[in-house]
This record gives sequence, structure tokens and C-alpha cells, in this order.
Amino acid sequence: MTLQRRLLIPLLIGVPLMWLAAFGYSVLHAGYEINELFDTQQVRLAQQVASVLPSANLLPTRLKAPVEATRGAADLDDLSIAVWDASGTKLLFDREGAQLPFVPGMHGFVDATIGGEVWRLYYLPSDDGTRVVAVGQELKERDELLTDLLKSQLLPWAVTLPLLLAVIALSVRHAVRPVRELAHDLESRGAEDLRPMHGNKLPDDLQPMLAALNRLFQRIGVALENERRLTADAAHELRTPLAALRAQWEAAQVAPSDEARKHALNQVGVGIERLSHLVVQLLALAGAESTQTTAMKQAVVWPNVVGNALSACLPMIETRGSEVEVHWPDDSAGAAAPLPLLGDETLLSTLLRNLIDNALRYSPIGSHVHVFFEPDRIVVEDQGGGVPAEQILRLGDRFHRAAGQSESGSGLGLSIVRRIAALHGLEVRFGNRMGAKEAPAGLRVEVRRRAGLVPA
Repeated sequence: MTLQRRLLIPLLIGVPLMWLAAFGYSVLHAGYEINELFDTQQVRLAQQVASVLPSANLLPTRLKAPVEATRGAADLDDLSIAVWDASGTKLLFDREGAQLPFVPGMHGFVDATIGGEVWRLYYLPSDDGTRVVAVGQELKERDELLTDLLKSQLLPWAVTLPLLLAVIALSVRHAVRPVRELAHDLESRGAEDLRPMHGNKLPDDLQPMLAALNRLFQRIGVALENERRLTADAAHELRTPLAALRAQWEAAQVAPSDEARKHALNQVGVGIERLSHLVVQLLALAGAESTQTTAMKQAVVWPNVVGNALSACLPMIETRGSEVEVHWPDDSAGAAAPLPLLGDETLLSTLLRNLIDNALRYSPIGSHVHVFFEPDRIVVEDQGGGVPAEQILRLGDRFHRAAGQSESGSGLGLSIVRRIAALHGLEVRFGNRMGAKEAPAGLRVEVRRRAGLVPA
């Protein structure tokens, strides 16, 4: 159901119902007021007649009918008067008053049927008890007045209601027009059109939705750009190992001897391993790129992360005869817990695995890799030759590898580390670990909380 219908249906149903309720209340209230008005007239007329009775020497008299007039005649015709003595003899009456019944001892209002019509009668005895005054009125007179009054009001109300409904419908349609225009703008856009939308004409209530849409477009644009860059880089990087594999395979097919064929096949195996490593790294990078920071809600248990990372690096550790030493804060000294963090343990295992893998690859065989867990950082140090100062700033760029490296690699490991760290509000710093003779003795990588962020 559209927003316009959601607004119109309750209004178009509710307004007539409220109109009918208001009209019903008007009928009841008008009837009450008319009855009160005429009852008051009857009481006052009876009191006025009773006040002059002691000074009057009444004989049976019939009042003359009033002269017809454009104003006031209706009031005189509506009320009938009759006066009796204590024995019930009529002393004074008008034309309709002759029909009024004498009720001994009656004082106040009473409804009676006279000549087939319902009358409202008011009886008032005189102070000395020698006279009884009665003022009567047919109830149909009151009903006619109420009907005439409501008819005079019903016509304007009946004409106003359709106009009111039309105004409501037009107002609702005008109010939701910016929403229709916004929907039309979105519908007419192409899949690649992620420009921010400008809604200066939108009401203030819709501005937050427009801002949220623009932020969504921005996130989609970043995601698409990352996907394009990843696809382009992957296509470029996969071309070289595939070409090398093809060349080695062709060399194996035309090898002049078994030894040459065996060497070529060994090179094919090395190329396949390198290609497999590249694909794994590309998949890891794609997974890190697609992860949102809103998913980082679980408290990280670092021993679990370290266990997963070391299990993944165990084949290389055994092959190279190296050791990985993990240093935890000294509990006996009351040290703080290592880097409290909310995050994804799987991604953090990938981060630590890449750092340890990188340290093992570029350290001599049989060397030691040290991993330090501190309250505000994680430090990984190797025993390689370090990185030239001009190359440190480029560490972490996609597919970048320092010149002169003999180890196979894809240049994606540190890029993955940076992306996962950014998702967790961390930053990565690279630097050389200096030896005794002020010469680089290895690479030092720090993963620490970005400045200004509160620990989880």
C-alpha cells in the first residue's frame, strides 16, 4: 500500500465519522437547550400570572387569540394558559388552555396526552392555595423548532463535508509529491549512477532518509571501486604466473632429457604453489573488503586468535626450522589485558597469520620470530635484514614487493593486514629493528589502536 493511501484511507473514513458524531452531539445538545429554554418560559409565565392573581377579581374569562404578526406571534401561540380556583373551576384560559386538565395538588412539570398530542404542562399553585396556574405546550412545537434549526445547519455541513474531503485528498497528494519525485529520480538512475541526491525541496522529515541514501551510495561506490581495483589487480597479477606455468609446461613437453623434464615439472609445481598462494590471498583480501565494521561486536579472545594463526603457519615453521615466540603481559605484575578489542576473531587470525608468515619468509632459516602482546598494541619482530627506508612507506600497498626479494609472494599479505586492522579501528606501523651496530636487524610491525579511539 502506498504512503498516500495509508494517509487518505484513515482520513476519508475518520472525518465523516467525526462529522456524524459531531452532528449527533449537536442534535442532543440543541434538544436539551430548547427544552430548557421553553421550560424556563413556562415557569416564568406561570410565576407572572400567579403574581397578579391576589389583586385580581377574576371571573371565568377566555383570552382572545393574538393578532397575527411577523414576529412574536409564534411565541404566544406556542404556550397555553389556564387558571382554576381551588374547586377546579376555570377562571382564565386561552383557546388551547381550555383543554388543559385540572390536577388537584399538582406542582411542577408533567407530560400528558391531550387530544392525541403529547403536552408539556407546568402547574403552579398560588401562595394562598386559592388558585392554580397551568402553562402548557405541545412537544411537537419543540420538535418542529429543533428540526428547523438542524435543517438550517445541516445544509452548510452537508456542502462543507465533500469540500473538506477534497481538500484533504489534495493536501495529502501534495504532501507526498516529493516522495514520488524522489522515487522517480531513483528509478531513472542507472546502475552506475551513484552521485549524491539533492533534495532541497524535500520536507525536513525526509532529509534524514535522503542523507542515509547518499551515505549508502557512498559506501556502494567505495565497494564497487574496491571490487574494480581488486579485479584489475588480480587480472594483472595472475597473468604473470599463468604465463610462467604455460612456459614451464611447454618446456617440459619439449625437454631433450629426463633431467630437463624433471626440472621443468618442478618449476611447474613451484608455479602452482605460488598461484595457489596468490588466489588464497586474493580471496582473503576480497573477504576483508566486503566486511563492515558494524559486524565487529564480539570480545576478542587473543589466545584463540594466536592458536589459529600458528596452526596455519605450522607447515612453514617446520619446513624452515624456525620458532615463533609469543610474549604475553606478566600476570603476576598486575599488567593490563592485551589490547582489549571487539572484533572478528577469524579476520584477526588472518591478520596475525599474514604477519607471522611474512616474518618467517623474509627471515633466515632457523631464526626466531617474536610476537609481543601489550595493553595497547601487538608487535611482530623478525630477524631478517629489514627494509630500505625508501621502501617502508610503500609497505602495505597492493601487489607491491621490495626489489631484490628471492622469496615468492603476491604482495597482498600486508594489504590484507592493513584492511583488517582498519575494520577494527587499528593502524599498522612499519619500521626497522636496529641491531648493535645501528644496522637493520629485522622488520618491526606494530598493530595499535588509532589515536582518539576508546578501548573496547
